[in-house]
Amino acid sequence: MINVFGQHPFKGIDYKESTILKSISMVCGYCGNHVAPNRGYAVYAGNQPWLNIYMCPHCGYPIIYCVRNYESLPGELCGRGIKNLPDNISVLYDECRTNYSNKCYTSAQMIARTILMHIAVEQGADENLSFAKYVEYLDLKGYIPPNGKKWVDFIRTSGNQANHEIIIKEKEETEKVISFLSMLLLFIYELPNTEMN
Repeated sequence: MINVFGQHPFKGIDYKESTILKSISMVCGYCGNHVAPNRGYAVYAGNQPWLNIYMCPHCGYPIIYCVRNYESLPGELCGRGIKNLPDNISVLYDECRTNYSNKCYTSAQMIARTILMHIAVEQGADENLSFAKYVEYLDLKGYIPPNGKKWVDFIRTSGNQANHEIIIKEKEETEKVISFLSMLLLFIYELPNTEMN
């Protein structure tokens, strides 16, 4: 489960005073389940509906739904969950996906780039190398799958822009970065540890 706030301050909201709201189909940005909550709080701007605060019926966390633009916050997570990740990489990957679900695309790409460095060190590279050396290490040691070098280059160049240029990253590019990153993590950590029956 993705937990945006660490110890979640809203877990345990008392929904006894909540009301029945129009049910909205959405993906919970915390637990990733497809839900259609119908209980929560309506927030008005003047006499116009503005926000609904729903309780996810699966995990109990609050989902803010903007009535005007039909968006929820946190939004849907990008990238798949990956098994067998080392703790430090798991924390960063969750943070990257959480930033995406909260529309923090530039920081999500910066974290994706950082994850490549962590992968290289976790797989035996020395610390304090240049970023290019970490990518080279992953390539030389066979951690980048065939035809996967372009994925890593995309994460590298996009993350480079986020880190070193005055630029704001957009949703579509960030989706690609996280999708490529999740495939790399799947290749390195989950597939080699999957039991064959």
